[in-house]
This record gives sequence, C-alpha cells and structure tokens, in this order.
Amino acid sequence: MAKRIKMDEDERFSGVLADLEAIRQGILESGRLAELTGTEDCDVAVAFDRYGRGNTAEPAIFITIESAEDFDVDDGRLDDFEDFVISRISDASLEWTMEVKELLGDDRLVVLLINGEEC
Repeated sequence: MAKRIKMDEDERFSGVLADLEAIRQGILESGRLAELTGTEDCDVAVAFDRYGRGNTAEPAIFITIESAEDFDVDDGRLDDFEDFVISRISDASLEWTMEVKELLGDDRLVVLLINGEEC
C-alpha cells in the first residue's frame, strides 16, 4: 500500500469494504463490543489506511471503537478483541484477489483507537 487508497472509489475494493462491514455487523450483533465497553451505546469501525506521515507512513488496520461512556478494560481483553477482529479479516482476505492483497500491504500495523485515543 504505497499511497493512500480511496477504497470507496475503486471497484477492486468493493469486496473488502463489504467484508469490513460484515465484520463490523458481526461484532455488534454478537454483543462482543457491548461486553467490552459496558454499554450498548457504542460502535466500531474497521478500516485499512496508513499510519504515520509522509514517507514513513506504513500500511495499517485501524480498529476504532466509539462509546458514549468512558470505560476501563484490561490490556488482555483489548488484545483478545483485537485478535478477534484480525482473525475475521484474515478469514475474509482468503477470498480477495492477489492484486488487492498486494495493494493493501502484507505486513500491517494494527492501530486500536478508543474514543479517538490510541491504545
């Protein structure tokens, strides 16, 4: 992923976007996110983007949690949640074309944001 890709404007990524939305819906419907945050008033987004600035920016997967209420959770539970999301992405990526996989990058950072703050 050499430069920022506008996935919503590129037909090659329509399957990826559909998979990311299905992952999001699955997280919400399972109650996994509400259990993590302690409230039903929460949402999650999963996206591919770049982390960093300029030439040092690296391919990344962003997991963004928004919650109406502040919550404390131990690192182990956050790691489990992150692993769950990454495993769903990995499963979905088995159906993506090699071109799409190469454009997204092989070795991606995982960035977890809770209410806009990096964890």
